[in-house]
Amino acid sequence: MATVKGKKRRYAKRILIAYDGSGYAHGVLSELLLSGLPNEAEVMIVTVSEIWLSLGVQTAEECLDKDIAEYFLKHREQAERNLKEARVIVRQARAELLRYFPDWNIRITTASGSPAREILSRASEFKPDIIVSGAQGLSSDREGGLGSIVQKVLSEALCSVRISRLKPQSTHSQPRIIIGFDGSRGSMTAIKTVALRSWKIQPEIRIVTVTDPFIPLVPGRVLRPFPGFSEGKLEGEQKWVELLAENALRVFRDAKQSATLHIYSGNPRMILIRESKEWDADSVFLGANCHEFRPEHASLGCVASAIAERASCSVEVVR
Repeated sequence: MATVKGKKRRYAKRILIAYDGSGYAHGVLSELLLSGLPNEAEVMIVTVSEIWLSLGVQTAEECLDKDIAEYFLKHREQAERNLKEARVIVRQARAELLRYFPDWNIRITTASGSPAREILSRASEFKPDIIVSGAQGLSSDREGGLGSIVQKVLSEALCSVRISRLKPQSTHSQPRIIIGFDGSRGSMTAIKTVALRSWKIQPEIRIVTVTDPFIPLVPGRVLRPFPGFSEGKLEGEQKWVELLAENALRVFRDAKQSATLHIYSGNPRMILIRESKEWDADSVFLGANCHEFRPEHASLGCVASAIAERASCSVEVVR
């Protein structure tokens, strides 16, 4: 909150940004210009100095062994240097972010310890609407996918999580947004989230629905589809999905935005990742715990996790 004429002001949106100074984290700051986040918000930037070994004592005098006491002093000196570096990093992040969003009320904080645990701890206190993180950080040894820290935050956070990936300069003039939709409450929340965002440039929006491939086969030495069945089934399926998606399309019409519906049959993980790559999407939005069309199937939580891991663009998992 900020003070305006002696009164505390409550911002409509709270955003927690996990930042470690890595190339991935640096890309997060400028990528937020394409996220549709509001011009005014209460923001916390968290930088964690990663320290895993806890010696279980507070002073060197508590160490009964001379060698351990010497190691304790060196360990503490290194921890203090790391924390000073973290303070410099987080101040630089705040200065850069204010260039993009001058009306954001930004506080900064640093901590030492396990990054995922500290980020989630700050989130439980700050209660953000969304946590923003790069796909990987300084401690990651992977060339792609998600680092272990953001994986833990994504799976355990109680709010929405945006995995930001800064792409090369785009050739298209509007942000391109894909929303995974399956008719569930979670996917409708993702629809409403996109519709309510404060887009600086009106985005192109594709609602992508993936149904299950179901083609009955004639038994024999070679399995083959029943003649004519799949065509009729797909026609009915098309009408069914269009009916389910009508409410989603209405949300965008009411918001004076346009969106198109795209229906595919197959594996939702593969299709959503493929579509985001081929269309050169800037972001994919997904509900955190959507179900597929048939309730006995696995939840979209697995789909959201896979897409957050493998997509080449930013992914926002909405709670």
